[in-house]
Amino acid sequence: MLQGLTHGFPDDLDLLLVSPSGQKVLLMSDVGGGRAVTNVTLTLDDAAGNALPDSAQLSTGTFRPSNYEAGDAFPAPAPSGAVAGTLAAFNGTDPNGTWSLFVVDDATGD
Repeated sequence: MLQGLTHGFPDDLDLLLVSPSGQKVLLMSDVGGGRAVTNVTLTLDDAAGNALPDSAQLSTGTFRPSNYEAGDAFPAPAPSGAVAGTLAAFNGTDPNGTWSLFVVDDATGD
């Protein structure tokens, strides 16, 4: 769950979650268009009825992880390599340890 998401242009945001054992899932990338959000809570679930919107306004709710543009890069210290698009990538792994959330604003000006 992402609580309190606030950004002037959410389409610029890319979020990568990395498990303690190194599995990587791209939670969201290039979603929500250019419509500012304030204090939005996003619950991410592979079984959700809808993906995050590509260009429509983001709103509080439950959605599938979503990526609308390939080729997003996360600078170090984010790990490189293959990235999954569903939370199922974490199935069967030990949840204990340090999880890392990497957030990149891939455009300037806001």
